[in-house]
Amino acid sequence: MCDNRRLIFLSLMLLLSNCISQKPAEEKNQGRTYFEDLAYIRSEEVKLKDNSEKHDTSSYKDVNDISKELDSVISIIKIGNENIMFIDGFTIQLYLGGDRTMAEETEEKINEIDSIIYRRTIFTQPNYRVKVGNFYNRFLVNKEFKRFKEKFPNAIIIPERVKVN
Repeated sequence: MCDNRRLIFLSLMLLLSNCISQKPAEEKNQGRTYFEDLAYIRSEEVKLKDNSEKHDTSSYKDVNDISKELDSVISIIKIGNENIMFIDGFTIQLYLGGDRTMAEETEEKINEIDSIIYRRTIFTQPNYRVKVGNFYNRFLVNKEFKRFKEKFPNAIIIPERVKVN
């Protein structure tokens, strides 16, 4: 009987201790010491010098208007882009070898296929390279590559710096 009383007493104490009201949770920001006023960042509307009492929105000016700064940044980017002479592009290499006559024959075959396309023969000792076209994206070079691959089975697409006109 004594054991049952102790068990009942302990369970009641446990139940009562859980039912006691607790202190309300304090806000997390009350105890902090750091504070920063961000009012200067927020957009403020300042009324222009106009004595009329009309609430016309055209008479207000946004203090944080960045259009002038944005225009100046855009003009700086434009000037920087004018100095760019080359971009990453592609070309098709049709011949690579040490035989000059084969390089010249390749040039003649290119002329038969397309006489307008830009081509060049480059000699880097001991090899001749015959390249065709200056392409800015991969889709255009693939279209031309399929056309030249029929006549030149060793043709390959090469990433290369392409001069901007």
